[in-house]
Amino acid sequence: MKRIILSLIAATALAGCDMPGFMADPTATTATDLVTASMVGTELSGGIVVTERIARPLAECVAEHATDEELAQIVAATDDATRNAITSAVLARPEAISCATAALTA
Repeated sequence: MKRIILSLIAATALAGCDMPGFMADPTATTATDLVTASMVGTELSGGIVVTERIARPLAECVAEHATDEELAQIVAATDDATRNAITSAVLARPEAISCATAALTA
């Protein structure tokens, strides 16, 4: 019983550590920030303006479901139009739609 408890304590302690192998992908993080920034302030049909509260979860879905190449293109894009085109393509995928729906309705 002591071994089980010690194992659980050790696992809990390790779960709180930032281990180099488990750090977030910097390209995905940068892409998320850039997509969020490009979405905020965009006016949708019906006069709805995208806020940070809406843009951030969508950007996170983009980063999660984009390919490495798409993430690199988002980071390398020099304008919001290019970034938004890539974002739209990624968000059109069924798995990204599910992610976005879950994120915005939670």
